[in-house]
Amino acid sequence: MVVGLPDAPDAPRARLDLGIVCLVFICGIAAALRFTGLSWGAPYFHFHIDEHFVFAGADMLRRSLHEAATSSKFFMYGPLPMWMLNVIRDVHDWLLEPLVLTVKRDQVIYMVMGRAISAALGTACVPLVYVIARRVAGRTAGLIAAFLLACAVVHLRESHFFSVDISMLFFSVVAWLFALRMADTGRFPDYVAAGASLGAAVACKYSAAFLIGVLGVAHLCAPGRPRRLADARGWLHWIARGVTPLLIAVLVFVAVDPMAILYRAKFSDDITYWVVGPNSGTWKPIFIAQFTDVQPHLYWFTNLLWWGLGPALEIWGLLGVLWLIVRRDRLSLVAAAFPVAYYAAAAQGIAPVMRYAVPLAVGLAVPAGVLCADLLRRPRLRLVSIAITSVVCGTTALYAAAYLNVFRSPDSRLTASAWLLANVPRDSKILVEPSQNTPPMGSYLTAVVFNGDYVLWGDKNGARTRHDYYWLHTLDTYRFLYNPGVADEVRQRYIDSRLPLADWIVMDDTFLQFYQHLPEATHSVAKQYYRDLFAGRLGFQLVATFKVYPSLFGRTINDDAAELTFRLFDHPRVFIFARKELAARLTTGS
Repeated sequence: MVVGLPDAPDAPRARLDLGIVCLVFICGIAAALRFTGLSWGAPYFHFHIDEHFVFAGADMLRRSLHEAATSSKFFMYGPLPMWMLNVIRDVHDWLLEPLVLTVKRDQVIYMVMGRAISAALGTACVPLVYVIARRVAGRTAGLIAAFLLACAVVHLRESHFFSVDISMLFFSVVAWLFALRMADTGRFPDYVAAGASLGAAVACKYSAAFLIGVLGVAHLCAPGRPRRLADARGWLHWIARGVTPLLIAVLVFVAVDPMAILYRAKFSDDITYWVVGPNSGTWKPIFIAQFTDVQPHLYWFTNLLWWGLGPALEIWGLLGVLWLIVRRDRLSLVAAAFPVAYYAAAAQGIAPVMRYAVPLAVGLAVPAGVLCADLLRRPRLRLVSIAITSVVCGTTALYAAAYLNVFRSPDSRLTASAWLLANVPRDSKILVEPSQNTPPMGSYLTAVVFNGDYVLWGDKNGARTRHDYYWLHTLDTYRFLYNPGVADEVRQRYIDSRLPLADWIVMDDTFLQFYQHLPEATHSVAKQYYRDLFAGRLGFQLVATFKVYPSLFGRTINDDAAELTFRLFDHPRVFIFARKELAARLTTGS
């Protein structure tokens, strides 16, 4: 780590080159951390269901705007990443053979292609953060901020997924940079560029609207505000200039997402039902059950940032935000506005999943870099500053290296699939839950169809059976057991009727974790089922467990306490139970 690089404009050219070399090296680290393991889990697209909706949306947009816009949940996700993927796919198909999404090799290529967009944009955020922090507090601040973002776990993790978060963040950081330029010079082209970046960010993910607050602070800080209240013409000009980014943003958004206008009713329904509803508590689907017993506002600090960034970066970044406010210069206030505005907007929801913390990786890396650089300039605090900077940077880097083990290691679900093939005979009867993390079996393992749905959803009575290499029977923990309209007696009879159908139970920790957070008073039957199952009171015995953890130098980081989706998509735990007589045969090898 290079600290204390001179920030004076007349510094020797050799020193300036050293700073650039350091930045290039940091960007190399960022790229290595983001591009390593991009093929994890491919082509088993259900492993990250949000990612699959973005992939599927892109594929539908190639065929028809109508097909895409009218498909389920389409407007939950902004279309700009989908358009980017389609451009890259068109180039691939023009240079090489067209991808066929019924062929496993092409499915893998398609998934890596999409994830490479996230990895590239995630890597590109690093030099942008350098420019932002350098503009606020000099080159040392820029290098430290860039290094911290390069190694921020939640950021590198999301860069491995083709979801909309990293794309949104990239354009948000561009808008943030132009907001700083607005505050510094007040030039009109910076207002236009900031508005275009805002529109692009919102076209990736609607929560980028928080940037309106950041641009508002930048406009208030910018030079050119009238000095006299009576200057009506000057105030009109100032207001028009301030509104310009919003008008540009609307134009860009409509150009990228005309479906939001053409299919207004569907757009409104998707946003209201799938985005606003769960986050406001209007309805509480089981997939946000892990937040039932937490305080959402504090959870950001006690869990999301703690696990997403590591304690050192979280604490130092938050102190850095306060330091920016204390600095009180225009650029510092705009820099502080980004994390403050984002948290103020995002923390209003009741379901703070881990990916919501990604913008704060950027929002805290810059303040942390500025605080480190400012302290390093003070001779009396230099040794302490070097120690703190080394701890923050070192622990963040070690955590990143440990987390990369998740993408280097065989996926726990595929390891479980191999175990099943080796130990469970064909046509065996298996009870599964309707989870995207169920280990692939049958045709889902051997002949994946990209647009197929392999989750064994229950019917209105919670029943569903499918013969696909094994006899699969569902235990509908998603709807039937969660449905508040079903009496406890009916729930118990349902479980009792499903267990005799199977000799094996294959499950992951998705619903186990959901029900652990739900209240005993309303979900005692399902909670007791899990307690009895793991205690061996249902005639089944746990015979195999599969799990990958962040790990480095033989030391494992147990992240079981992290927010569920931090583990769910890329390293869930898988359990396999067998009837006790079968378990005994496995033990004896007979």
